[in-house]
Amino acid sequence: MTISTAHRAARNAASIAMADAGAGPSSVKIYTEQGGVLLAVCSLAKPCGTINAQGRIALQQAAQQDLVLATGTPSRGEWCDGDGVPIFGAAVTDAWGPGPFQIKGTPEGGPFVIYAGGVVPLSDTALLG
Repeated sequence: MTISTAHRAARNAASIAMADAGAGPSSVKIYTEQGGVLLAVCSLAKPCGTINAQGRIALQQAAQQDLVLATGTPSRGEWCDGDGVPIFGAAVTDAWGPGPFQIKGTPEGGPFVIYAGGVVPLSDTALLG
């Protein structure tokens, strides 16, 4: 299916509104693949995203960064609404990877691990959609 940029932008604007409608801030929860251990929760600003020129969502991380909860290799992420309910799930990669959730500051070709007590800055990447 091919949709126009205007259609994509309208659909994604509705996703942003849905994510922001909860009681708290929208967030991205980052998990390991094995066992699904929650490594980090990245709070997003309100509004939690903007629509770029291609009609895609660019998430906006909150000014105050959250601390990593556990050490591990990130594998998947869930964009959650303000009530913590997942609305989108996809791969988490380093800054050079293809995942829609990319983590800045990770070494190219190096181990992709985040450490408890650190912060997880999300890359300024657009969600495909």
